[in-house]
Amino acid sequence: MNNKVLEVNHISKKRGRKKVLDDINFSISKGEVCGFVGRNGAGKTTLIKIITSMLFSDEGEIIICGKNLKTEREEALKNIGAVVETPVMYGYMTGRQNLNYTSSVLEGITNNEIEDAIKFSNLGNKIDEKVKKYSLGMKQRLGLVEALMGNISLLILDEPTNGLDPMGVFELKNTINTLVKEKGVSIFISSHILSEIENICSKVVFIDDGKIISIQEIGDKEKSNSEKIMFIKTNLPRKSSEIIQNTPDVKLLKVEKDGISILINTELHDIFDILKKLHGTGINVEGFFEVKQNLEDKFIKMMEEDNDE
Repeated sequence: MNNKVLEVNHISKKRGRKKVLDDINFSISKGEVCGFVGRNGAGKTTLIKIITSMLFSDEGEIIICGKNLKTEREEALKNIGAVVETPVMYGYMTGRQNLNYTSSVLEGITNNEIEDAIKFSNLGNKIDEKVKKYSLGMKQRLGLVEALMGNISLLILDEPTNGLDPMGVFELKNTINTLVKEKGVSIFISSHILSEIENICSKVVFIDDGKIISIQEIGDKEKSNSEKIMFIKTNLPRKSSEIIQNTPDVKLLKVEKDGISILINTELHDIFDILKKLHGTGINVEGFFEVKQNLEDKFIKMMEEDNDE
């Protein structure tokens, strides 16, 4: 049984002579939160507009809940909700009136579902105030519940943290977690602020210059990475680096004035064995610690490797 809610197959798109998307391939499963990470201009919004049928691709196909977007457009789009760029709503209307208008455009939305959406928005009495008085965070919350109306399977968010204060970002993360746990909705969320993606996603697609450069599973952090970066503080970093370079399956990353950084696979090596080896050659090890890598570190490293090729 296919549990894919989104399949992006060989999507390419040109703007003039420039290829803004080049053979993009990935998929999102039911209940998965997938981050779409890349710097501004990498092609994130272009792909999202293709998935939501705001643009057409030159090559490839989009499958949403088993429906081909080209040949079954209406059926495919019933399964998704999206907040692309700034949420579109009528400022002269109240929040409730905006939701009522959205429900009138969609089919089969009941009054109970509208009330559920209002509760989920957590706007309280503000739901009956005009939207032009809303803060950006309040508009984001209203835009989210509008996008969720209609029993969707996939929610697409394009740079949703733009302009939000720390509390707004925190509320957005809580909303996403609730959607996944209580409603089983899959999330596709793009951002160039990597630290805001890392804690909520189970998978991240990295894109640069229209090409996917990596897809990383990050849901099970303990299982996903047995490789660790360790910093060893020593009075003889140069001599230490020579020993590490001659140690199988240990990679020397950096030599600094007060120590060295190495990459080890903890399934193959015990850090204490390496420390004993250094000590046995007369090197004084003053201390060691693990260097935690976040998504930003990994993305920068991938960018450097990509540019070197």
